[in-house]
Amino acid sequence: MDQQRRKQLVNEYQQLPRKIGVFQICNLVNGKVWIGSSLNLHGALNKEVFILNMGNHDCVPLQKEWKEYGEQQFKLEILEQLKLEEGESLIGMIPLNVPVNHPTNKKHRKELVELEQKWLDKLQPYGDKGYHIHA
Repeated sequence: MDQQRRKQLVNEYQQLPRKIGVFQICNLVNGKVWIGSSLNLHGALNKEVFILNMGNHDCVPLQKEWKEYGEQQFKLEILEQLKLEEGESLIGMIPLNVPVNHPTNKKHRKELVELEQKWLDKLQPYGDKGYHIHA
């Protein structure tokens, strides 16, 4: 692929609206789940698979079972997306010139933490049901 085409594809990707929300990685063999959240769900899911395939996931039990059972025995799915206000859109990546403490980013991060906690409370992915450890 030539450099101009690559640049075009990157630009097109960066113009896609980002989906914000909570996802899970479910072990189809034993039903255990790992819950995560992101301001960029598509990117986060790709990152999780990449890290698991590289053998470097922070959750050691999940990493061990990924290696033992293989990628085909896991299902990644979006549990819930954050609903943006009418007319609100997050395109591409967070611009470098927008600080993390910018009101929009703080608002979405706070809502995302609350949404993830809602799913942790609902699914209780601890012990035999998941890969999380009680805080």
